[in-house]
Amino acid sequence: MSDTMNTKCTECGSRDLEKNEVKGEIVCNDCGTVLDEYQIDYQHPSPQVGENAHNTATRNSRLGSVIDPREARRAGQSNLVNTAQRNYAKKNVRGSDILTEIKDLTNSDDIRNAANDLIVKTCFTKNPDYAGYGELPLHQMRYMVSNEGKDATYVISVCAVASIRVLSDMNKTGFHYFWQEDAEKLDLAVNDILKATKIITERIKRICQAKNGHNPNNGILYRRRRALDAFEEKLRQWIREHNIANAKPLLDWVTERLNALDDNGEGPMSDVSPNMLLAMITICGLEEFNCKMTKKGVAGIFSLTVGGVSAKLKQNQLGKTNKLFIKTFKRDSGVA
Repeated sequence: MSDTMNTKCTECGSRDLEKNEVKGEIVCNDCGTVLDEYQIDYQHPSPQVGENAHNTATRNSRLGSVIDPREARRAGQSNLVNTAQRNYAKKNVRGSDILTEIKDLTNSDDIRNAANDLIVKTCFTKNPDYAGYGELPLHQMRYMVSNEGKDATYVISVCAVASIRVLSDMNKTGFHYFWQEDAEKLDLAVNDILKATKIITERIKRICQAKNGHNPNNGILYRRRRALDAFEEKLRQWIREHNIANAKPLLDWVTERLNALDDNGEGPMSDVSPNMLLAMITICGLEEFNCKMTKKGVAGIFSLTVGGVSAKLKQNQLGKTNKLFIKTFKRDSGVA
């Protein structure tokens, strides 16, 4: 079919269209709709009606048969047209792929459904009801840096991980999500996930405040405490799995130092991210106790690098390095 027939999106009217010669699809960069008039596949085994029947490819190479309306009506099969249009023509394929990735990462239908209701429908679907509530991701390539290797699959994975992270922050997952692990497993850049998370969070925040005055970002201290507990338990689990000897004194010291330095969000180091704070405390503890763990091992537990933690330990805190401050701070007196 001629390219001239795809000069604008049939869903939103935008002319900002992206053609994928390999997949045989055209994607609207404004609303994310995958247009279905581009590539004709006469060899596809699924039922087709008419010479203008063709297929739209999705990320996972699933092909949806689209039927020529005129030929279908002549053959008395107009019902097939309605079915095809409902299933494929107006479908937000990118949003569906994000949900599929979320299900694959979490193995949870509940989290997938929560993502659909709270994130995909508000952030990755063209919906006039949510217009004017901040930056809209829609077609996710819009806010990704165009570098080699960052194709549609990469972007979908970034959006899925960012969406699960937002749900975790909203206490909708039932657990603290260690998103850094999935980022490493999927070879995703941390900055891309942080950027996607920021856009999604800000949009949901504005929508919730406009509709019911509720800010989903409330409860910051609760979320921080939950994250600290989750990372501390991760440390304990790692020690158990690796049969680390003489670890109990170290773990007790880590808990005591954590309570003193964070102090339920009121302590002198409560502004440090949970995984970095626990990594610094644990590494300092290695010098206090005869526990056979390495700095590299500790940094790996919290998805950090040795260089990153060491640089943080060398920074100043109230006139002392963080390393010395962590070892000597006394909560009762308020001074080191």
